[in-house]
Amino acid sequence: MGTSIPVLLFFLVLFLLFLNTNVSGCHEQEREALLLFFLVLFLLFLNTNVSGCHEQEREALLKFKHDLYDPAAKLSSWVGEDCCKWTGVVCKNIIGHVIRLDLRNVNEYYTGLGGKIDSSLIHLKHLKYLDLSWNNFNITHIPKYFGSFEHLRYLNLSYANFDGKIPYQLGNLSNLRTLDLRSTYWPVTSVVDDLAWLSSLSFLQYLDLSGVNLIRALNWQQEINKVSSLKELYLSDCMLGNIHSSFPLSNLTSINVLDLSHNQFNSTLPHWLTNFNSLAYLDLSENQFSGSIPSTMGNLTSLEFLDLSNNFIDGKIPRSFSNLCNLRILWLTYNSISSWERLTGCLANSLETLAVIGNQLKESLQVWLGDTSNLKTLKFLDLSDNLFSGFIPSSIGSLSSLQGLYLHGNKLGGYIPQSIGKLSNLRSFDIANNFFTFVITESLFTKVESLKYISLAHNNLIWKVNSQWLLPNISIIDISSCPVGPKFPSWLQHHRNISFLDMSNSSISDVVPDWFGNIIVNMQYLGLSHNQLQGKLPNSFLQIFYISNDSFSGPVLEKNIPNLYHLDISNNFLNGSIPSLLCKLENLQYLDLSSNYLHGNILDCWGNKSMSLWYINFSNNNFSGEIPSSLSDIPLLASLHLRNNFLSGELPSTMKKMQSLVILDLAHNKLSGVIPTWLGENLSILRILSLRSNMIYGNIPPQISNNSSLQYLDLSHNNLSGVIPRSLGDFTAMTKIHDASEKYFTSTSNTFSDQVEMILKGVELENSGTLGFYNVIDLSVNSLSGDIPEEVTHLLGLKSLNLSSNSLKGNIPNKIRALKQLESLDLSRNRLFGEVPSSLSTLNFLSKLNLSYNNLSGRIPSGFQLETLNDSSIYISNDNLCGPPLSPCPTNEVPPHTEMEREKDDESEMTGFFVSIGLGIVVGFWGFCAVLIFKTSWRIAYYRFCDDIIEKVIVAMIIWFARLKTKIQKVREN
Repeated sequence: MGTSIPVLLFFLVLFLLFLNTNVSGCHEQEREALLLFFLVLFLLFLNTNVSGCHEQEREALLKFKHDLYDPAAKLSSWVGEDCCKWTGVVCKNIIGHVIRLDLRNVNEYYTGLGGKIDSSLIHLKHLKYLDLSWNNFNITHIPKYFGSFEHLRYLNLSYANFDGKIPYQLGNLSNLRTLDLRSTYWPVTSVVDDLAWLSSLSFLQYLDLSGVNLIRALNWQQEINKVSSLKELYLSDCMLGNIHSSFPLSNLTSINVLDLSHNQFNSTLPHWLTNFNSLAYLDLSENQFSGSIPSTMGNLTSLEFLDLSNNFIDGKIPRSFSNLCNLRILWLTYNSISSWERLTGCLANSLETLAVIGNQLKESLQVWLGDTSNLKTLKFLDLSDNLFSGFIPSSIGSLSSLQGLYLHGNKLGGYIPQSIGKLSNLRSFDIANNFFTFVITESLFTKVESLKYISLAHNNLIWKVNSQWLLPNISIIDISSCPVGPKFPSWLQHHRNISFLDMSNSSISDVVPDWFGNIIVNMQYLGLSHNQLQGKLPNSFLQIFYISNDSFSGPVLEKNIPNLYHLDISNNFLNGSIPSLLCKLENLQYLDLSSNYLHGNILDCWGNKSMSLWYINFSNNNFSGEIPSSLSDIPLLASLHLRNNFLSGELPSTMKKMQSLVILDLAHNKLSGVIPTWLGENLSILRILSLRSNMIYGNIPPQISNNSSLQYLDLSHNNLSGVIPRSLGDFTAMTKIHDASEKYFTSTSNTFSDQVEMILKGVELENSGTLGFYNVIDLSVNSLSGDIPEEVTHLLGLKSLNLSSNSLKGNIPNKIRALKQLESLDLSRNRLFGEVPSSLSTLNFLSKLNLSYNNLSGRIPSGFQLETLNDSSIYISNDNLCGPPLSPCPTNEVPPHTEMEREKDDESEMTGFFVSIGLGIVVGFWGFCAVLIFKTSWRIAYYRFCDDIIEKVIVAMIIWFARLKTKIQKVREN
C-alpha cells in the first residue's frame, strides 16, 4: 500500500485541527480559505491513487501477459510500476486493488489475444469485472479458478474460442449479475452436461449460453427456473430438443428478454410463453415449431420484439395480435402462414418493422393493407415471396415514415402509383420478380430524394427517361432482366455514387461508352452479363465482376484490382494470355475465364499460400503446354476446370497435394501418360473426375476406387487397355441414392454455384451444382477387354453406365436388375454374346438403352420398361437377335422364358425335388416295414443279423478298452 494511509491520516488531522482551532493572528476569512483549501485537497486525494497498484497484483498481471499471444501489441502499455495506468486495468481509489480487467477485443480486423491464461490471475482477489471477450484463446478450457473471484459481478468470455466443459465452479460466484459465455465457433466445442450450479447465482440478471452444447442438460428448464432474478436469458443455438408443455419457467417473473432461437424444438408453440407479462423481447426463430400461433400470444402486451421466422407455423395470424400495442418489430418470415386479415388495432399504430417473407399470403395487396393512414410508425415493410396479387394501392403514399418497401416475388402487376413520390423517407424499393408492365419516367422517383436502393428486376417495364435523369443518393440499382436496351442507358453517367449495378440480361446491344469508366470508380459489384455489349472490359476497384456472355474483346485485365474476389468474364471474345497480376490477388475466390480466345501457357505463378481461390475455370480456350504444378499450392482450391484446350504432358504428381479438390475436369485436351493411383488414394473428397478425350493409356488402376466420394467418373475416348477392374464396384458414393438437391459444396463461404459439363444419355449437358441424379461411369471408346465385372451391379445408385466401343466379351450380367436407379445403359460396339437379360425390363427408370453391334442372340425380352424402348436401333447388328422391334423369331423356336417365368420354373423344380425325396423316404421305409411284418423268415433273419452286429461291436469295444488300459499302465511304469 506504500504511504497512502499515513498521507491520508496527515491530511485528515490537519483538516480537523483547522476545523476546531482558531489560528492565532488569522482573520476569519483567511481561516475559511484555508479550510476550503484543505477540504478540496482532501477530496482530490479521495479520487487519486497515491501509491499505484499492489505489488502482488502487478506481478500477477505480468505473469498473465507473459503467456499470452498479442499480435497487435494491445498490452504494450503494461510496463512500469503503476499497473492501474495500464490498458484495460482499473483499480479501486485509495486502496489500489485491481477491480476491473477489460481486455475485450474491439477491432474486427485483428484476431485478439491468444495463448494460455496463467493461474496468476487468482491473486486479483478484489476483481469485480472481467471481460476477455472476442479474443482467441486457441480452444483452451475456461480456468476453474475463475470460480474463486468471490467479488465478481460481471464475467464476459463470449466469442473467445474457449472449449470443453464449462466448469461448475462458476456457481461459486454468488455476487455475479452478468454471465456471458456465447460462442460462434462450429462445431460447438463448449459443453454443459448439468446446469445445477446455476441455482447458486441468486443475483444473476443476465445469462447468455448461446452456442454452448446443452444437449445433455435434460434438466435445463428446471435449473434455470431456480434463478428467479433473471431478466435476460439467451439460449440460442444450444442444440436443445426438448421443451415441456407445462410451465417450467414459472419463477422467471421478471424476465424481459428470452431468446431460444436456432434450436430443434419439434413441437407446437408452448402456451406457457404467454404467461411472461413483462416480456419485451422474444426470439423463437430457426426451430421446428409447427401448428398455428396461439391466440393467447396477444396477452404479451409488453412485447416490443417478436421473431417466429424459419419454422413450420401455418394457419392464420390470430386477431389477438391487434392488442400488441407496444410491438415494434415483427418477423414471421419463411413459414406457411396462409391468412392475415389486415393490420388493425394498436398493432397498426406501433409497428415499425413487419417482415412476412416466404409465406402463403394470397390476399389482394390493396385490400390487405387497408387504411394505411393507421400505419404512421411503419418504417420497413417486407412482404416478399408470397402470393399477393393486384396492384400497389395509391394509399401507399400515406406511409410517411416508410424507409423500406420490399414486394419482390409476388403476383403483383399494373403500375406504380405516383403517390410513391410522397415517401420522402423511402430508402429501399424492391418490386423484382413480379408482373409489372408500366412505363418508367424520370418523374416517378424524382421526389424520393432519400432513395438509395432500387430493384425492378425481372419485370417487363418500358423505359422512357431522358439522359438527364438523376437519383441523387442512389447507390444500388438492380434492373436485370428488364428491357433497358438496345442502347446503353445514358442516364447512368450522372450517378457517380453507385456501389452495386446489375443490368444483366437487359437487351443491351451497344458499345460501352467511355464515360462508364468514371461512374464505376467506387463500384463494388458490376453485372452486365447476357447482353451484346462490345468494347474493352471496364477496369475498376470492384469486388464482384460479372460480365459473362457478352462480346467484349481485348485483354483480360490491364491493372491490378486488389479487393477483387469474384471475376467471371466467360463467354466473350477476350484474347491474349493470362495476366500475371491474377496470381497476386490474395482475396480472389472465384475466377472464370472460360470460353474466350486466350492462348499460351497457363502461368506457373500460383504458389501463393495465402490465396483464397476455391474455383478456377479456364475451359474452352486455346491454352497449351503442361498443367502448371503451382496450381497444387493453392490451399483451398476445390474446383478446377481446364477442359477443351491443348494441354499436354502427364498429370503432375504435385496434384496429389490438392486434397481440397472436389471437381477436376481435364476433358478434351492432349494429356498423356497413365492414370495415376493417387487420384484414388490422395484426393479423398473428389466427387467429379473427367479425363475424357485425351491420350491417356495403360490400365485403369484398381486404386481409383479407394476414393469413397467419387460420383462421376469419365475416362472415355482415351487409349486405355486391359480389363475393367472388379474394384470398380467399391465406389462407396455410387452405392447410395443421393438427395436430388445435394450440392457439390456445403460451405456457406462458397457463394457462387459451380457448373459442370456432363455427358448424360449421349447428350452434353451443363449441370449447375446438384449431384442428386448424377452417379455416372463412362469408359466408352477405349480398348478395354475381358468381361463386364459383376461387381458393377453393387453400385445401387448408378444413373448412367457407358461401356460402349471397347472389346468386351461375355454375357451381360443378369444381376444388372439390381441397378434400380439406372436411366442410361450403353454397351454397344463390343463383342458381347448370349441372351439379353430379361431383368432389364424391371429397370423402371431406364430411358436410354443401346446394345447394338454385338453378338447377342435369342429373343428380345418384352414387358414393363422395355415396351417403352421400341426402337430397332437399340439392337441392330446382332445377327442372332429376333423379336420386336426386330424381325419375328422362327415359329419352331422355343421362346426363352421371361425372368418371372424362370423364377416360377425354378420354384416348381425345387418343389418337385423335395416332394420326390419325401415320397421316396415314405415309400422305402413303409415298404421295408411291410416285408418284415408279413414275411416271418425275413423278420427272424433280420433280427439275427442285428444281434450279430451288436455283439461284434460290443466285443470290439471291450478289446479296444483292454489294449488302451495296458498301454496306460506301461506308460506309468516307465
